[in-house]
Amino acid sequence: MIIVLAALASDACAQPVLNTTIALAELFDGTAIALHVSENGSGSPREQAAVAGVELRETAGDAVAEIVAAARDPDVAALVLGARGLHGGPRPAGHTALEVITRVTKPVAVVPPGARMPQRLARILVPLEGTSESSFALEETVELAHRRQLEILALHIHSPATVPAFSDHEPHGTLAWEDEFLTRYVAIPHEGVKLLRRLGVPSDDVVAVAHDTSAELIVLAWSQRLSAGRARVVSETLGRTEVPVLLIPTA
Repeated sequence: MIIVLAALASDACAQPVLNTTIALAELFDGTAIALHVSENGSGSPREQAAVAGVELRETAGDAVAEIVAAARDPDVAALVLGARGLHGGPRPAGHTALEVITRVTKPVAVVPPGARMPQRLARILVPLEGTSESSFALEETVELAHRRQLEILALHIHSPATVPAFSDHEPHGTLAWEDEFLTRYVAIPHEGVKLLRRLGVPSDDVVAVAHDTSAELIVLAWSQRLSAGRARVVSETLGRTEVPVLLIPTA
């Protein structure tokens, strides 16, 4: 059985986390199951899980340790948890989320409080930095989205040093460049992907493009390192986005 596991807390993220889990379970062709870890007698989101029709498993102990252990189950294909951080604050997510995303070597979706997530996905945003390592990590998720006939928006953000010199003057050259880029970094048929190109700073533009295109999910490949100077795009996106972010480890 393929499981998409929701780490469910008794807070404002519970419903968006459940909706995201149900949507990802459909994407992964799996079953949504929720896990609630009770700490110091905290309440249970049992009623919300029941209304959503999602099985709830309950345990007690340290939240990070219990969630990481549950995610190691071979049947678990992906994990979903709430950010629980201050939106726009100095930390991109709460302590539990940050600990979990660096320790679980499977896709993990981080859901901001108040995210309006439908239970069925229609459009995803997939930033592509233009490296084989990151595109390989994203390949399976993009293929699943293609099979489900989702609208796939691939985003590549140029810096002034990498923007093609012909892009403002030669439409045929631009089309050829875009076709070659998709051939290198996207394994599915090109007609299943819309390539968006921007000139700017990835850590700023990913959230803006997600908002402008009404994307329901951002899918990012990352190294699972949050040390100083690393994962700036992931940190900025988690701290500012209003939609769930699916993080795919590159190794």
